Amino acid sequence: MMSDRDDLTLPGFIAEAEVLPPPKNLAWGLLAMLVGLGIVIGIAVAGGAALLTLIWPDPAGMCNAATGPCSDLSVEQIAVFSGIDLPASAEIESAQYAQADDTGMLFATVILAGGDADPLRSGDYRVAPSLSWVAEVDALMLDNLVLYEGVESVVGAGHEAASGQRADGRTVILIRVTRAI
Repeated sequence: MMSDRDDLTLPGFIAEAEVLPPPKNLAWGLLAMLVGLGIVIGIAVAGGAALLTLIWPDPAGMCNAATGPCSDLSVEQIAVFSGIDLPASAEIESAQYAQADDTGMLFATVILAGGDADPLRSGDYRVAPSLSWVAEVDALMLDNLVLYEGVESVVGAGHEAASGQRADGRTVILIRVTRAI
């Protein structure tokens, strides 16, 4: 009887050593697989974070209002926070952003370039009969003045705006947004 298992061969069968080579560098292969898996998970997390930032803007993207109101805002930041599709050519006449607890407050006056369409007339805002700050708007003596409030199901509560034309024909948009951040 044969005592060594390696010597055992049966007719028509192939020995295991002839089919599968002995494992070499198993540790390196496992390490490479784990590194690759980590890279894939990292890309998925980064992509998900970027997508969520686009859907829910991060208030930290606004100017730092931790110690008091700030005014260092861009047209894009105002557009994202207010939900108004402002053209890139718009000019900021004045802007102020403040935070209180979990609430962000944005007051801005934006002037559109000549020929730019008023985004409030076709956006997520609807005509409002009155606003609490209408006296401030009246003081500007704008022509074709229209008051707007945000459609709550789209932009949420606390979104208000007004738009009208100055004597030079350029559209002025006043924005007042108070929303949770």
